[in-house]
Amino acid sequence: MNLSTYENTNTLFFVSGMFAGGWIWDETYKQIPTAARCHIMQDPLCKIGSSVNEISEKIIGELNNIDQPVTLIGNSLGSFVCMNIASLVPEKVSRVIISGSAGFGEVTLPIRISPHNADEVAKLLVELICFDQSKVTEAVISKTAESFAKNCRNIARLMRESNALKAADILPNIKCPIYAFWGRDDVITPLSSTLELFKHFNIQLNIINQCGHSPMYEKPNEFSALIKSCI
Repeated sequence: MNLSTYENTNTLFFVSGMFAGGWIWDETYKQIPTAARCHIMQDPLCKIGSSVNEISEKIIGELNNIDQPVTLIGNSLGSFVCMNIASLVPEKVSRVIISGSAGFGEVTLPIRISPHNADEVAKLLVELICFDQSKVTEAVISKTAESFAKNCRNIARLMRESNALKAADILPNIKCPIYAFWGRDDVITPLSSTLELFKHFNIQLNIINQCGHSPMYEKPNEFSALIKSCI
């Protein structure tokens, strides 16, 4: 697994989404206090495995090399992976921060996955993810298209599994605190589909205005401030 580590004392482990790599965290982790050790998954989940359990086990392998419980911070499908890990190895996780997580209702994307239309699919997906369309840069489209072109089979499997995931199935097994940092304008995992479960499981919700599916990318200042408020 391609993992970057920035040494300090507290331990934060950033889990990327299905398509996006560690670049989505670039402007967020730089604002985290120096008293935090940051591990950032540089690879998108689609490069790591083809199922949530396979990906979770590989990340748990990395956590076994860390000498203290970590704060898991995830985006999109990576958020569900973080919750899954917290349910499987509670002794390894001190808290979980989720954003745009899978498992809160079925996601229907108007895209057809194929390695032959990777650029077209990537542009459409990034436009859906970002509320601020100025964030839809050629560089981001290119990075996302690369994920589609190289990992199409894993993406297809993960997308099928993603729609069957139910956060309610694993939330009762998580003993550590869970925090939700959500874009108010997330159209992929709408805020409205999450509120009932957040309330039932006492998940602290923080809403980021004028923001879509990946607030760590669109609003890194606000996202990092929220992380600092709960670690």
